[in-house]
Amino acid sequence: MERRVKLNVAIEQWKETEDWIEFKAQAKQYIMLMLLSVAFIVIIGLGAQLRQSILEEHPLQQAATVEVKQDTLQAILAEEMSYYQANQQINSFTLKNFSIWLLEKITNASLLDPASIVASEMLYSSVKEQSTLIHGGTGSDPSVGPQDTHRYGYEPTDGEYVDDLLAQAEKLDPESSSAAVPDDENSGEDTAGTDTQANAASQDKPVAFIYHTHNRESWNSVESSSDAQSSNKNITLVGQRLAEELEKLGLGAMVSDTDYPTAVPDYEWEYSYKYSRKTVKEAIASNDGLQYIFDLHRDSQARKYTTAEINGESYAQVYFIIGQRNPNWKENEAFARKLHDKLEEQYPGLSRGIWGKNANSGNAEYNQSLSTQSVLIEVGGIDNTLEECYRTAEALAKVIAQIHKEEA
Repeated sequence: MERRVKLNVAIEQWKETEDWIEFKAQAKQYIMLMLLSVAFIVIIGLGAQLRQSILEEHPLQQAATVEVKQDTLQAILAEEMSYYQANQQINSFTLKNFSIWLLEKITNASLLDPASIVASEMLYSSVKEQSTLIHGGTGSDPSVGPQDTHRYGYEPTDGEYVDDLLAQAEKLDPESSSAAVPDDENSGEDTAGTDTQANAASQDKPVAFIYHTHNRESWNSVESSSDAQSSNKNITLVGQRLAEELEKLGLGAMVSDTDYPTAVPDYEWEYSYKYSRKTVKEAIASNDGLQYIFDLHRDSQARKYTTAEINGESYAQVYFIIGQRNPNWKENEAFARKLHDKLEEQYPGLSRGIWGKNANSGNAEYNQSLSTQSVLIEVGGIDNTLEECYRTAEALAKVIAQIHKEEA
């Protein structure tokens, strides 16, 4: 009993010591920081959900906020902090500037863009910043965007390697190119046969050019391979049908069905848009009357997201893709909006909308800087049929012809 009393007295004395008081203070601080961190994460999560719900109800609001990021934040912060001056240029070399540059390279977050600090640590933010819904379609799910194949990836930036690769391809088949490219556009971008199968329509001045960067994209109903890729029954058939329908409506069209995996030695999928860029340049150089340029693809989303029932028939829905790495992307988006609005008017539900992809998405330019009326079109998905895609090609041809007539 005496020992227990002494032990209790010792505990009470220890509680009153400075060590115990300091320990309690640190414990309180730790608990407070933990609670604040949890609250911060919860608030961000709720804000993200609220933002998504607002965009689903008001898709146009997304277009107004696509570029309200760095400049706006800088302007706000500049009111209170001298460092955050809008459009600040750091040209002189100082230890401070070097430290800032090094920090940004290591963390992939810019001090001039506070949003990037959060995005670098949050999966939700970084993924969402890769692409944005610019304008939604009737009945489409704005939370379900276009989906690449399993081989998707960022386009490499090793320009010298690309130039060497394409130059080598031209040396192996110097007679393959059917359209000359101006000297100032031809440096380091020659490919083998990038337009050997381009066929001009009967009209002297074709106004539309149709090509396929990923020309082997097929469908599960046609190709039994795991990724629905085919060297003959693929998206190029849809491009040919679109051209035929345009010709019926009096619009000349050129079609390139080049099979890049066989036309380019040592073909690498990641360089797809480098190869097809040469195709587009050749077409433009050889036909000064071209007004519309379409890169047709097949989406990889499931059938329930890519199919529309219109007047008792099933159609492969389309998604218009705009590359926001192109500095003039808004002009391309305006053209896509014309196509989208016409489809909404005459074929409600056929267009899933207009989807924008920025530099975080990989290429995000899609050769659209070569023409202000160029757009990438996802026609249907991996589970659609060729017949459904043909119906969509006919609908697209009608609205393209109507737009051309109105603008003429």
